[in-house]
Amino acid sequence: MFRTIVVACLTLIAAEVSWIALGESHDRADFTYVNPSGIHTLDPARMSWTQDFRVALNIWEGLTTWHPQTLEPIEGAAVLPPDVSADRLTYRFTIRNDARWSNGDAVTAGDFIRGWRRAMEPGTSADYAFLFTDHIAGALEYVRWRQECVAACTDAAARDAAFARCAGEMDQRFATVGIRAENDRMLVVTLAQPCPYFLDLTAFAPFLPCHQSIELLRERHEGAPLTAEGLVVYDPQWTKPDYHRNGYPGLITNGPYRLSEWTFKRRARLEVNPFHRDATRIACRTVDMLEYENLAASLLAYESGAVDFLTDLSVPYDHELARLAKSGQRPDFHPCVLLATFLLNFNCVGPTVAGRDNPFVDPRVRKAFTLALDRPQLVDKVRRRGDRPARSFVPPSSIPGYEPPAGLPHDVAEARRLLQEAGFPSGQGLPPIELLYVPSDERMCQAMAKMWEDALGVRVELRSQESKTFAEEKAKHRFMIARGNWYADYNDPTTFLDCLVTGNGNNDSGYSNAQYDALMAQANGTADAVERSRLLQAAEAIIVEQDCPILPILHYTDMVAIAPHVRGLHANSRLWFPFRYVSIQR
Repeated sequence: MFRTIVVACLTLIAAEVSWIALGESHDRADFTYVNPSGIHTLDPARMSWTQDFRVALNIWEGLTTWHPQTLEPIEGAAVLPPDVSADRLTYRFTIRNDARWSNGDAVTAGDFIRGWRRAMEPGTSADYAFLFTDHIAGALEYVRWRQECVAACTDAAARDAAFARCAGEMDQRFATVGIRAENDRMLVVTLAQPCPYFLDLTAFAPFLPCHQSIELLRERHEGAPLTAEGLVVYDPQWTKPDYHRNGYPGLITNGPYRLSEWTFKRRARLEVNPFHRDATRIACRTVDMLEYENLAASLLAYESGAVDFLTDLSVPYDHELARLAKSGQRPDFHPCVLLATFLLNFNCVGPTVAGRDNPFVDPRVRKAFTLALDRPQLVDKVRRRGDRPARSFVPPSSIPGYEPPAGLPHDVAEARRLLQEAGFPSGQGLPPIELLYVPSDERMCQAMAKMWEDALGVRVELRSQESKTFAEEKAKHRFMIARGNWYADYNDPTTFLDCLVTGNGNNDSGYSNAQYDALMAQANGTADAVERSRLLQAAEAIIVEQDCPILPILHYTDMVAIAPHVRGLHANSRLWFPFRYVSIQR
């Protein structure tokens, strides 16, 4: 029955199944999977997409890594447990004797310092720089000083003196940051305040090491390790395995696999890192990551046997797939209750967007739009995939010791009252409301637009963009409302709530509230678990009940497809999969 459904749905797009799935000239890998929308970047300092983290988890290794089933931190490049001071502020990590890069070099404490420093330097830092400035002693002060340097270097009159000062002082200033190598095998980290999830963080992408060969591709002005603007910049091609400018050997990594080929928009091939300590025990010697323009085409490839694993089944008929999985007719389709939330971002940045008035700078309008949505109906009648309706940002009953606030119910009468109070009775005076989304959310966005139009009398215009353009538009705040989602990076409420702190790189709404920031800062400095949870709950109540910079829609239950012959691959709450444990038994 299912094959009939698939064939009927895919007849018109079957031609999109690329040469990859049809057995092209290269040998088939031992294990093949599809990574939706491919790779955005393999630079650990600049990653922010789940599919990029999924690759990074396999080609790099942090001080810690994650258990394949529980996602608990386990031993990575460092020996566990580390030596931790009584005040929980100082961690002494011993790098394993057998930790090796893919060219055979020993992994050193200095390699971790190089990687971590890139993640906080202006020029290489990105969305997750706050993980260092919030947690590592002295990091915030150093980054602020570096930002002042960069600003000074833009002043033509003072540029030469500013550049000389920046280049001359930066290493001395960095020495005040709480990261130092006692020797090649001993990394000492000092935190600004205790962090109960720090060993989870040290497995995460921004905390990965970088091989010293990257310095061959560093831009230098007047011999200094900075650009003329005072930035730390590397040739962006450094993550390519076959890039050799300036004698660069190509990407060197320290994980169980290395990247051997990368064809943009087509395929990335991973091969076992022969120097990894577990190299002889890894069953799948080669792994192919494939990219398809259409998820339905990837499902067709899976059905044909050309693909072993699908990390995403978000096709137009995914509700039917969920039904088949629930009934047991397709035991290879695995539901994953995710630590993740689908949401909408309201533009809180300024009074206009692309020449139109932006009504969402008013929290009453944001709250009205939140109250007007019937989220259970969206989940039960539109998605029909087993997701949970969301009133909070943090999924309930998902993180031990924390329960989120109740959030806002569906209340059309209150929504209309708030909109009238804001000066827009029955939607009069509101400009057309533009909703920005990606094509896979078409049904949901049409349903939400209809709910708002019926409940509030507004006019909603839908604007669909492919993922790269969508990401650019969202980053530049060229939207009124934009779809969004957040997948947990570590097992703590702050993995969600930090996103709304003023200036956070993941704050897509551009939201800022001093009270919220203060509660988050207070929670970060609180050792008592119960009090910390209370502070975080109070902070979350501000964003889901009062200011509403985001509108939580649902907490995901996604599905993955794992072929029956695949062993050692486990559905999990973050959709991260270490392939070193996978074997094929046909």
